[in-house]
Amino acid sequence: MSNLLPFSSQLIAQAKNANCRHLVVLAGDLVWGAESANSFTSGYPSYFWVGENAPENADSLSIKKAKKLLGQETHCLVFNAHNGFDADAFGALSGTVIGGGLLLLLVPSCWFDDTQTQLPFIQRLVRLLSQPEVLLIQQSETCLPELPASYFSRNDYQDLRFSCLTQEQTLAVEAIKKVVTGHRKRPLVLTADRGRGKSSALGIAAASLMTERRIRIGVTSPSFANVNTLFTRAADALGIDYHQQKSLSFESGNMVFFAPDTLLTALPDIDFLIVDEAAAIPAPLLSQMLTHYNRVAFASTIHGYEGTGRGFAIKFRQQLDLQTPQWRQLSITQPIRWAINDPLENWVFSALLLDTDVMPRHRLSTKASSEITYRTVPTKELIVDEALLSSLFGLLINAHYQTSPNDISQLLDDANIQLLVAELKNDVGDSEQAASIVGCCLVSLEGGFDIELAQQVMLGKRRVKGHLLAQSIAAHIGIPQGATQYCARILRIAVHPFLQQQGIGSSLLGFTQKWAGQQQLDYIGTSFAAAPELVSFWRKAGFLPIRLGVTKDASSGTHSLLAVQPISDAAKSWQQCAVSLFAANFLSQRVEQFNNLESELFISLFQYSSAQLDIAKYMPLPSLFRDLQLSCYCRGGLGYDLAIASIESWLSEWVTSDDFIHDPTAALAVVKVLQKQSWNTVVAQFSLPSRKHAEHALRSYITQHYQSSL
Repeated sequence: MSNLLPFSSQLIAQAKNANCRHLVVLAGDLVWGAESANSFTSGYPSYFWVGENAPENADSLSIKKAKKLLGQETHCLVFNAHNGFDADAFGALSGTVIGGGLLLLLVPSCWFDDTQTQLPFIQRLVRLLSQPEVLLIQQSETCLPELPASYFSRNDYQDLRFSCLTQEQTLAVEAIKKVVTGHRKRPLVLTADRGRGKSSALGIAAASLMTERRIRIGVTSPSFANVNTLFTRAADALGIDYHQQKSLSFESGNMVFFAPDTLLTALPDIDFLIVDEAAAIPAPLLSQMLTHYNRVAFASTIHGYEGTGRGFAIKFRQQLDLQTPQWRQLSITQPIRWAINDPLENWVFSALLLDTDVMPRHRLSTKASSEITYRTVPTKELIVDEALLSSLFGLLINAHYQTSPNDISQLLDDANIQLLVAELKNDVGDSEQAASIVGCCLVSLEGGFDIELAQQVMLGKRRVKGHLLAQSIAAHIGIPQGATQYCARILRIAVHPFLQQQGIGSSLLGFTQKWAGQQQLDYIGTSFAAAPELVSFWRKAGFLPIRLGVTKDASSGTHSLLAVQPISDAAKSWQQCAVSLFAANFLSQRVEQFNNLESELFISLFQYSSAQLDIAKYMPLPSLFRDLQLSCYCRGGLGYDLAIASIESWLSEWVTSDDFIHDPTAALAVVKVLQKQSWNTVVAQFSLPSRKHAEHALRSYITQHYQSSL
C-alpha cells in the first residue's frame, strides 16, 4: 500500500497530540506485515519487537521473555502473533506503550479469511479486532481504515508537591509517607490500574523519606522488573545515578530490594517495607510480612497481568482486619502515561476481560439460596454469549489471584475442559439475562492411558502434556491405575464473594461429583494450596489427601495437597492404599521435609495421618517408662533434651485426642516436639524473650495437659 506512510504519519501525529495510544492490526503474510510495520515504527525514535523474525535493527525479545520489558516504557511495540497469540504477554506489554504511541499486532490473514476454521479463542479475538476502535489493515484489502476521531484530550497536569503529575498521585505520596511518620501497625493498601503513577508514587515517597531521616527501606515484589520504575523514580528524585542496581543510598538513608522468599527467610532489620504488585504474592507470605514488620505499604495493580488487585483486596482485607484493623486504602484512578479514555486501554480491558466484575452486592440482598440452580455450560455457549463469558471470568478474577487472560484461551479451546455453574435467578427487569452466575467449577478430563504408557510415567521415563492429576498419582505415589483410569481434575471452584459460607460451594461440588458419576469416570480429584480451612472443606466433601508436595509451589507460596474421591470400585481398590502411603510418609517426613509446615496445618494432617494408622507403631515406648519420665519432667526435674522420647510419645497421642485444642502454646509444643524446630526458631516464631522462656512455656503446657489426661 503506497499510501500507508502518509496514513501512519497522520495517525502518529494525532496520537501524540492527544497523548493517546492506538491498536493497529496488520493482517497478512509475515513479510508484508514486517514491511508495513516499518511505516509506523519509522515515526518513532525506537521501538520493541516481541516474537520471532525480528528485523536486525530492532530491539527484540521472544514471547517467553517478554515480561522483561515490564517496568520499561516504549513509544511503539510490534507484537508478532504469527506463531500464536499469548494473551498474558499482550496484555502485560500493552502497558509499556506510552501516550502518543502505537501497538502493532501482526497476525496471519487466515484469521480473517477463514475465521470458522480457527479455534474458538481466535474466532472471538477476530470479532473484537473488527471493532471500529481498532485500526485493521489487511493485505488483501486496498482501502485503509478511517483515522479515529480526535476527541481525546491531554491530561491537564498541575504544579504539585513532590513534582507529582496529578492530585491523586500527590495524595498517594503523602499517604505512603504517613505509614512511616504515623502510628505503627497502620499499613496502607494502594491500588491503581497501570499507567496511573502508582510505582512512581512509591519511589517519590521513598526518596522523600530518605532525604528527611535515617531510614532503611525494604522493597519486595514478585520480580525486580516490577519495581524498576519505583527505583528509577526514587533515583531521579534524589539526583543520583541508577543503573538497575537493587539498592540505593542517600546520606543516612538506603533502599534495598528483596525477593519475597529471601525477605521472609532473612527477615532484615528495616524500618519501612514496600510491597509492590502484592496481588501476585501468595497471601500467606503477605500475612507473614504484616506480622513481622510494623510499617508496610502494599501496592497492587487492579487489572493485573499476574494477579488481580481486586481479588487481592477482597481476600487480603480479611487478614488486614484481623491483624491491623486500622489499615488504610487508597486508589489512583487518573492515568498519567496516557490520556483519559485511552483507546488501547479500553480495548485491552474489554478483550482480555480485565474489567469484568461480579454482580453488585445490592442486587444479591433479596435473593435466596433456594433460587440457585446448577448446570453444565457447553463451550459453544460461551463463544456466542460474551456477557456469560464476562460474568464467569469476573468470578474467577475475584476468587483466584492467578487468573490471567490466557485462561480465556484454555477455557474456550481445550476440549477436555468442562464448566459447571451455579446460577441465581434474576428479578424481572433486573437484567437482560434470566440468571447470573454466582459459582463455577472448572474441571479437566484426564487419564485413560494404556498400561505401557502408565508404567513409563510411573518410572519417570515419560511425561505427557496435561493430565496433571493422573500422572502425579502414577509418578509420585507409584500407582499406575491413577493414569489408566479416567478422572476429572477440579481446576478452579469459585463462589461470589458475598454469597460465601452459605453452602453454595459444597452444593456445586456435589453437583460436580454427580456429573462425574454420570460420565462414568473412575474418580475425581483436585490439587490445592494446603491450608487448614481448605483441607477441612475438601475432607468434608469426601476428598481424602493422598500427596503433599515436598517443595512449596512458587505461585501460591504453600505446599500443594492432592486429594481424591473414588467413584468406581476400581478406583476404590487403590485409594485406600494411597491414603495409607500418604499417612505413613507424612509421619516420617514431618521432621525433615515438613518441619517448617505451619502448625495448624501440621496438626490437621498429623491427626488425619494418625487416624489412618496405628500411631503407637511410630512411637514404640512402654507407657510405664514414659510416665516415669513425664512425672519427673512435670515436677521440674530432667530437661527437654533428657525426656524427648517420652514427651514426643505423649504429645503424639494428645494431639490426636478429642480433648486437644489448638492454641498458641499448643502450637509451640507441636513446632518444637513434633516438627523438631530449633529453640532459636521457636523463640523467634512465638516472639519470646529467650530459650529459657520457651522451655518454661513448653514444660507448663505439658504439665497442665499431661496431668489432666491421667
